[in-house]
Amino acid sequence: MSGLDELFWRAAKAVPVALSDWDDRGAAWCLEYADEHPGAKISEINLGFAVFLFDHRAERVTLAYALSEEQLMRRDSARMRGFPNVNAAHVAHPGEQFVADKGHFLGHASGGVLDINLLPHRRELNRGWSPDGKRFRGMETYVAEHPGTFFYHRPSYDDETWIPQCLEYGVLVENREWWVDRFANR
Repeated sequence: MSGLDELFWRAAKAVPVALSDWDDRGAAWCLEYADEHPGAKISEINLGFAVFLFDHRAERVTLAYALSEEQLMRRDSARMRGFPNVNAAHVAHPGEQFVADKGHFLGHASGGVLDINLLPHRRELNRGWSPDGKRFRGMETYVAEHPGTFFYHRPSYDDETWIPQCLEYGVLVENREWWVDRFANR
C-alpha cells in the first residue's frame, strides 16, 4: 500500500480522483531531486498521519504530505528551543541576509509534529510578514480550518545544507482543485 493509500485508508476516505497521478508525480520529483543531488538515498517515512520522503545522505526532507487534522497537541516550546539553531551553522551566500524560524513542513495547526517536520524557514515568510508570507499563511490557514484536506510541501535545495532555497506548497481544495504556490526561502 502506498503512503497516499494508507493516509486515506486511515481516514476511512476514498482517494480523490485528483490524486490519481500522485504516486507518479512523487516518483518524478524523486528522480528530479536525485539528478540534482547525486548519491541521494531517499526513503519513505510513513508516520500514519503524514508521509515524508527523506534523503538519508543529506539528512533532509525532499517531500512531505498529509491529510490535515486538528492540532494534535500543544506546541512544545521547550523542545523547539532545544532544536538546533537554524541560523548558527548557516554560511550565507554572498550578500544574503538569512534569518530563519524553526518552521514546519506540515503546519502545527493542521496536525504537524516536530523533529523530521522542522525546517529553517525564512522568518518573514513563516510569520506572514511579507506579501509572499501572507499568501503562504493564507494557504496554511485554509488547511488548518478544513480538516481532512490533502496538502504537500516540497522543498528545493541549491546546495548541500538542509536549508531549502525554495518551497512549493500545494493544497487540494475540496478534493478537486489544486492551489499551488512557490516561495523563495532564501
